[in-house]
Formats: sequence, structure tokens, C-alpha cells
Amino acid sequence: MRLNPSLFAIVLSGLAFASPSNAAIQAMASRVIYHSDSKAATLNLKNNASKPYIVQTWLEAGEDKTASAKVPFIVTPPLIKIEPQKESVLRFIYSGSGLPTDRESQVWINVQEIPPKPEEENTLQLAVRSKIKLFYRPQQIEADLPAAVKKLRWSVEHGTLKLKNESPLFITIGDLTLGKNGQPISHMNQDMVPPFQSIDVLRNVPENIKSLKFTYINDYGGNTEMPEVILK
Repeated sequence: MRLNPSLFAIVLSGLAFASPSNAAIQAMASRVIYHSDSKAATLNLKNNASKPYIVQTWLEAGEDKTASAKVPFIVTPPLIKIEPQKESVLRFIYSGSGLPTDRESQVWINVQEIPPKPEEENTLQLAVRSKIKLFYRPQQIEADLPAAVKKLRWSVEHGTLKLKNESPLFITIGDLTLGKNGQPISHMNQDMVPPFQSIDVLRNVPENIKSLKFTYINDYGGNTEMPEVILK
């Protein structure tokens, strides 16, 4: 199935865009791990609506600003019709070159739903675009995410909480709590640290904060709790 780009723009012009929580099309995973020794990686999509939906999918460069903007993957099918309460499978295929072999690479999967034409005129429709992370994991690296998380280096410098990732893997922080009985830092959720890089997590950290607790997002998209960290 092919959709002319100009026609696609016209179709979307009559739609209002909403958050993924309003989506009819549900991605059955929050992340895709593509192991380099695999021929492809897959992502299941489900139509939770009572009517058929068309779905367009494309890829774009990830959050690592030091990486190349090129995306050497293809997604098939890029355009698909999913019947009500049915699932379809997207396949992602790496071209075989263009990505480093000493660290993970990350790209975004964009899933754009296109709802059916409304039966009544002047009806507002919601068209949701979801973004899912795809991680390309070379077989040459040590791909032990729990071990990599244990080696994270947390520190406070001049009132700024810093986080250094010395591993070849992307590490995504879930929940963060400062101090033994502190309140969770809500805006920290889903902060991602690229391989071999550091980020500033939080500024104006009180001097009496000597420890923290955090969770990280595992390969299955769940939160894994880590032991208390003593700040240096």
C-alpha cells in the first residue's frame, strides 16, 4: 500500500494530534533491541479501536547528538492497514554498515496512526504519533545492562548532580529520589545517558544530600530498582 505524500498531508490536515495515551494503535513494547547478529528486529502493533486504522511508520536519528544523523535501517511495511482488535508486525532491517561497533546506537521509531473518515461532518478526530526507541546492539560489545548500571558514577560538583556512563550501552533512568527519605524527582523519568558520556541531572542540589536511590529501564521496558548510592 502506498500513500502519496501530498495526499497524506491533506489527510492529516483535518486531524487533531493527541498524546499516546489517546492512541487507538498500541505499540506492544516501549523499546526494540536489535542484536547485530540478527537478520531483523520486530515490533507488534495492535489496533484497539472498533474501526480499521492506517498506520505509517518511519525512522529518525536518536538523541545522541554526537552520532550520525543517518538512519541505516528500513522498516517494512512502512504503511499498513490494521483491522479492529487485530495485530500487525513491523520489521526493522539494518543495512549492514554505518553504525559504530564499539557501542550501542539509538534511533526513533515513529508510529503515526491515520483514523478512518468520520461518518458525520465537522467531527474532530485524534491522530496520535507514538515514538519508540530502537537500540542497535553490536555483538562486539559487552551487553550486560545490569552490570553497566552498577558502574554508573554519580557525583555532585558545585551543587550539580552529575551522572557518568562508562559503558557502551545506553542507560535510561526511571525514578530518582535524593536522600534516604526524599521525594522522587518526577521530571527525571526517562532521562537517557548515551554510551561513554555524562549528563547534568539536577542543579541546586542541597549540601546535606549525601545519597540517592534510582531505578533504570531494563530491556523489557520495566523499572528495575537499584541499591542506595552514596554520593562523592
